[in-house]
Order: sequence, then structure tokens, then C-alpha cells
Amino acid sequence: GSDWMMHVILSSIIVTLLSLVLPKWVAAIITLTIGIGKEVYDKVSKKGWAEWKDIICDIIGIIIGAL
Repeated sequence: GSDWMMHVILSSIIVTLLSLVLPKWVAAIITLTIGIGKEVYDKVSKKGWAEWKDIICDIIGIIIGAL
């Protein structure tokens, strides 16, 4: 599906917006924390699947957004 694309796009947008008011490294850490938190929520709530590939896609989006 396109779930991986949504992770890349949303992470890119979040880190870009946060970078407007925070240093890029702080924005990147916050964005990664949000992504990991979402995967933990999926695992704990059983409302979704926690997947490592989603975190990798979040990292790719963070890198793109931080450029």
C-alpha cells in the first residue's frame, strides 16, 4: 500500500514545520519520537501494526525535510 509514503511525507512536513521555530536537530528528534510513539501506540492498542519499516520511512522523511 501507500502507508510507507504517508510516513515519509508526514515526517518530512512535521520536521520542516518544527524547523521553523526550533533547531533542525531538535525538530528531527521530536519528529522521530512522534513516529516511534505512533508505532508503540499501534502495538499497545492493537489498532494497527507496529512495523520497523514505518520507522525507517519516518527517518527518510526526516532527512528529506531537514535538507
